Amino acid sequence: MESFLLIFILLELFEIYWQRGNNFREYIKNLFNYYQKGIILFISLHPTLYFILFSQISLQNYNLLTSFLIFVKILDVGFKISLMDKIHKSRDLGTFKVLIETNQPLPIGLKFVGLIFYSTLFFFAFS
Repeated sequence: MESFLLIFILLELFEIYWQRGNNFREYIKNLFNYYQKGIILFISLHPTLYFILFSQISLQNYNLLTSFLIFVKILDVGFKISLMDKIHKSRDLGTFKVLIETNQPLPIGLKFVGLIFYSTLFFFAFS
């Protein structure tokens, strides 16, 4: 179990690395660069989702918390795809337009919220 958690944390750090940006605009720009190259590439750059599915099957852990973790990761990827689609088709971004237009720096803690949240859920789901 510990090795699964370590691998999950490393994969989550990979996701943080490729999605990096000093502000929300740079973060969206990095996401959009991969989205433009292809949706399959964009989805494949979220290996934690696949690792959770692999862990669930290999450890035969089908509890509610594990299913919730998969659901939240799918929502996360789906939300990003929806946002990238709106940008690609030049649709109204709503409140995100303000975040993109202002050049407010992203706090370092905000970048690691996903790591802490998902790793904690992973730990409790598989322990």
